Amino acid sequence: MTPDTVEALLRAKGLRVTPQRALVVRLLRRFGADHPSAETIHVQATREMPSLSLRTVYTILDELVDKKAVRSLDVGTGSKRFCVNPRRHHHLVCRQCGRIADVLVDVGPLDVPVEQRRGFLITDHEVVFRGICAVCRS
Repeated sequence: MTPDTVEALLRAKGLRVTPQRALVVRLLRRFGADHPSAETIHVQATREMPSLSLRTVYTILDELVDKKAVRSLDVGTGSKRFCVNPRRHHHLVCRQCGRIADVLVDVGPLDVPVEQRRGFLITDHEVVFRGICAVCRS
């Protein structure tokens, strides 16, 4: 992702372009397929910007989630992960190493019967497939 593209994305989402935000967005795009955690982004970011705090990384990621530039995932791997894929999709999660992969599969319409919703207004759903990845199986 070029610096111009990063700046355009931030501006399109109504965020001021700061060096910290630009760095986090660039790293998210670089490591996005791996669904990085804030800690992973922070480790990489401090190689370029040693003074960047983990708290600042979390703040930036939360802003990006609020602006719908990324999705926050909690799939039971111990820390919140971030997904940059804007398409509707689901995830494969390895029970051994925690690796997460996007899966584009039609799971069909899901409907929770009214009597089981307990007053919830369902606005979204995601299916998480759990198993053992190819790396861990070998």
